[in-house]
Amino acid sequence: MRTKKNPKKKSERCRVVVLNPPSRHAKNVVRDLVYGCWCKGKRIAAAKFPPTTLLQIATVLENEPENEMILLDSQADDLSFEIVRKKVSEVKPQIIIFPTSTMSFKEDAQTMRELKDDAVKDKRDLVILSYGSHVTFLPESSLLEDSIDYIVMKEPEYILRDFVRAYRKGNDVSSIGGLGFRTSKGIKINPPYPFIKDLDDMPFINREHIKMYAYFNPLVRRLPWTTMVTSRGCPGRCNFCSSPSFYGNVLRFRSAESVVNEMVVLYKMGYREIFFRDETFTAHRKRLVDICDLIIKKKLDMAWICNARVGNLDKKTMKIMKDAGCHTIKFGVESGVQEILNNIHKGIDVNMTKKTFKWTHEVGLDTHAHTMVGCIGETSETVRRTIEFLKEIGPTTLTAGAFTPYPGTEIFEMVKKKDTSIGDGTDSDLSTLHTQGYHSKELCDLSDEQVGKAVRKIYSSFYLRPSYVFKRLISIRSFTDIRRLLFAGLEVISFAAGRDDE
Repeated sequence: MRTKKNPKKKSERCRVVVLNPPSRHAKNVVRDLVYGCWCKGKRIAAAKFPPTTLLQIATVLENEPENEMILLDSQADDLSFEIVRKKVSEVKPQIIIFPTSTMSFKEDAQTMRELKDDAVKDKRDLVILSYGSHVTFLPESSLLEDSIDYIVMKEPEYILRDFVRAYRKGNDVSSIGGLGFRTSKGIKINPPYPFIKDLDDMPFINREHIKMYAYFNPLVRRLPWTTMVTSRGCPGRCNFCSSPSFYGNVLRFRSAESVVNEMVVLYKMGYREIFFRDETFTAHRKRLVDICDLIIKKKLDMAWICNARVGNLDKKTMKIMKDAGCHTIKFGVESGVQEILNNIHKGIDVNMTKKTFKWTHEVGLDTHAHTMVGCIGETSETVRRTIEFLKEIGPTTLTAGAFTPYPGTEIFEMVKKKDTSIGDGTDSDLSTLHTQGYHSKELCDLSDEQVGKAVRKIYSSFYLRPSYVFKRLISIRSFTDIRRLLFAGLEVISFAAGRDDE
């Protein structure tokens, strides 16, 4: 096992590549930290989002002029492994910052090894730092991978800032909080780095690192669009989500003024729609209303989408949101069976879900329902009841996924006690993420294959209804609508019909 050495000589500049790597097994792999760090894997409906965390890291680092930042977004630019390796060799970075996730860890490790090998051939030094939920919750096993020099645990921005600054100056990096690395005496895991207390202190993301039209969201109505994150943490305590462990059970919010000021900057850049990717954008009711009031006061003509929690909104607030430009709210419905919701500690009830969706229909807001199959206690009957429930509440769109145990969650530890073969979770197959479950038998009455079939059944039962197709067709208002419905619709129909081998 290779051990780490501190930099010995000072460098006037430090060239850093912030890399969103490609995938050998899937398209549009998500490795970022939002959505509770558990939403890793592939996107159905061809969605492709800007790498928000990577952009924030790049922005923080480039605020120090001695750092030369290069962001490579392989997902957006469809870069192959060969092209990425060539670009990295041409740039000759001293440091690569590499996000990873549980389901992508093995192939990510292979990519990091290849980048290391290229550096050796070129006779140049290269340090690779990896961040994300997987290395945060399983630091020791992650550091058994020799291609990783340092792991960055929990919030990465300021840890990486301090590391690059010390590395550039030739100073000791071994005492920086939140780092894990190898020494001659074994693996060392440093104490945590303090959470960022005031999110308003973070610089606005520099989106000049990405192409304005390189991304796709089937829910977006106006182009160009981008993403924002205005808070960290979630009020929920779902046992399948690592957010409570990752963010320390503390919710932090940017001020309404900070949020709207960034929206103004984006508007001047040409953006016309924002997807707020906060886990629960609506968690702080007063702040939410203040944001809406400021948007209206400034006459800011921007559309937006956000994530919310059932029971977190009332009809009056929904009206204010719509007046301020919101057109779609995404909810974690998960299941239409109360017993299932109780088993996963969702903290909502089906009657409140019905009422919430009724309000959105009355106000005139679109909705998106996130659902899962294979939760604790799932049976063929509960899947049937969830399908009927979804038809009853009538979301505009939905996604369904296989309930998957990830490190850092109560569910992962529950499965591990029953079946130690789950190990660190990295034997999960990225290529079958949406077509079968993972250790489903330790959680419910359905096999992995049955879970996959149930996911497809939810899609086909909802999207392939003639009434639904007709409703979507008559909702078309523009060429943008035609493009997004055609592009996303073909992907979803292909998947629902079983012709997609994602």
